[in-house]
Amino acid sequence: MAIIRANNNTLSSVTALPFETGGLVKLNTTDITSAQATLTFDNTLITDTYDKYILSYQGLKPVTDAVYFRARFSTDNGSTFETGTFSYGYHYTTLGSASSVGSGSTKSNYALTDYAMGNDANYPYNGTFHIDALRDSSTYLSIRHEFIQRNSANNQYVSQEGWTLSNAVVYNYIEFSFSNGNIADGTFTLYGLQK
Repeated sequence: MAIIRANNNTLSSVTALPFETGGLVKLNTTDITSAQATLTFDNTLITDTYDKYILSYQGLKPVTDAVYFRARFSTDNGSTFETGTFSYGYHYTTLGSASSVGSGSTKSNYALTDYAMGNDANYPYNGTFHIDALRDSSTYLSIRHEFIQRNSANNQYVSQEGWTLSNAVVYNYIEFSFSNGNIADGTFTLYGLQK
């Protein structure tokens, strides 16, 4: 197997790689340190370059106690938002015990969680959203969310939930918010998976 090397002699002077790298590409990091209503990713980030988007977050907290995290999607860079029924399901295991529960329901207009988030000082949420088919009108939008939390009732869970929205359109904007009140804190990093 031949070794591929850059024409430059030292790594510090390399200006371009001689091959396609592929894989995950970090697109944006947003660090919320003071209360704001929404977290958005617009059409400068949501493009045809990527098939899948991954949002990793840590330290997510709401200002208001016992609220629900949610996402909605736009085809026109946030001027209007897609409406419809999200099919939803979840499964969780309580940390420190053997309990395990799962269920499903539908949500209107938002990919809305069933988990009420607490705003106590030591109740941050950490997790990852996997978002597929944002840019593919032939495939329905699907979202998988995996996270660890201590909820508003002081219960600790490891959870997985998912949504699908059966609208065959192309999205270029995502907005995250809480069902009531602002986002108090959190660091969010958006990645694109190259085609």
